Amino acid sequence: MEPLSRRSGARSCCWYHGGDWHRVNAMALQVLQRARVQSVDPEDMEEFATAHAAEAGATRWDTEAVTALFSIGDAIQPSSGTGYINGQHRTQAMLEEGVRHTVVLHHVDET
Repeated sequence: MEPLSRRSGARSCCWYHGGDWHRVNAMALQVLQRARVQSVDPEDMEEFATAHAAEAGATRWDTEAVTALFSIGDAIQPSSGTGYINGQHRTQAMLEEGVRHTVVLHHVDET
């Protein structure tokens, strides 16, 4: 079986279309697993993801992409209705590559 490849007609309008979202999302799952084991505070996830990428020898693009997934300011966040707050363009880039699952940020009210 041949691995999936990037669509030949993929856009090049921004950096979101310049790398492998399959690889980045696999790395993001590793980050989540390690963070759970190590009880990483949610506020520290961006830094934790960056460190994980460096340890894994990730490219600059991969590091920026995985860090953005865990950035509180840049993370993909479901809206209260349909769609997302942040992440529409990243999600589109992922969909164009055939990625169907990714990391999203959910705010939990602990009151």
